[in-house]
Amino acid sequence: MNVIDLLFVVLFFGALAVGFFQGTIRLIIVILAFYLGTVLASLYYQSLADIFVRELGGQRFVSQYVAFALIHLFSFIVLTWVGVYSFRYVHTPHHLEMVDRIIGTALGVIIGGMILGLSAVLLWNLFIVRGFANIDYPITRWLGGQIGTSLMLRFFANAVLPSLYELIDPFLPDAARIIFQVQ
Repeated sequence: MNVIDLLFVVLFFGALAVGFFQGTIRLIIVILAFYLGTVLASLYYQSLADIFVRELGGQRFVSQYVAFALIHLFSFIVLTWVGVYSFRYVHTPHHLEMVDRIIGTALGVIIGGMILGLSAVLLWNLFIVRGFANIDYPITRWLGGQIGTSLMLRFFANAVLPSLYELIDPFLPDAARIIFQVQ
C-alpha cells in the first residue's frame, strides 16, 4: 500500500465519519453543491482553459483539467459554505437522530465516492496519461510513481466513479464528459 492508497482510504473513512456526525441535511447540501459545482465547472472550464493556454502556454488538455479542477473546487467550497450556513439551525428531531445518522453515513459513502473518484480521474489523467510524472523534478516523479501504482486510485477511477456517473449522466452538460471519461 503506497501513500496515495493510504490517503484515499483515510479520506473515504473521513467522508463516512462526516456523514455520520453531520447527518442527512448537511450531506444533501454537500451533494447538491458537488453536483452544481460539476455543472458550473463543465460549463465554464473551456473559457478558463483558453486563458491558461494563451497566457501561460502549455498543453491544452492539461489546461482543461486544471481549469475544471479549479472551477469545481472553488464553486464546491462556496456553494457548500452557503448551503450549510443557510441551514445551520435546521436539526432533526431527537427521536429520528439515529435514522438521520444512518442515512447520513450512506450519503457520506456517495459523496466520498464522488470526490475521490473525480480526484482519481484528474490525478491519473494529469500524471500518467498527460505525462506530468515525466517532468524532471523529484516530487513529480515520486508522485507519478505513487499514482501509477495506486490500487485505490484505479478502483475509484475505474469502478466507483463510472457507476456514480451513470446515475447523474442524464443531468450533466455534455461538456462534463471530458473529465468523467476514464482512461
